Amino acid sequence: MVKRAVWFTIGAVVGTLGAAVAYVRARDVVRRRVPDSVQDAAGRVVRVADTGARVAVERTTDRLDQWRRSTDDVRRTRREAEDLLRRELERSGL
Repeated sequence: MVKRAVWFTIGAVVGTLGAAVAYVRARDVVRRRVPDSVQDAAGRVVRVADTGARVAVERTTDRLDQWRRSTDDVRRTRREAEDLLRRELERSGL
């Protein structure tokens, strides 16, 4: 299960970084090759996309933080349950 979580996290990070790199490269190409009037319109679109990308990154970061906290809570709860079961086994003499 831990391997899946690790690979999921790696995939999310790589996907986010890939989207960011594609965004930066596309923005640079637009700046170099497009006339000013089209560039202004594209700039507005890029600003809107940039805002959307920032919101997506913030939401993803928040979700990952929630997931980490949840995972830590589950681990702690399982550890406590295991300790309780061990104490009961020791009391019963097994």
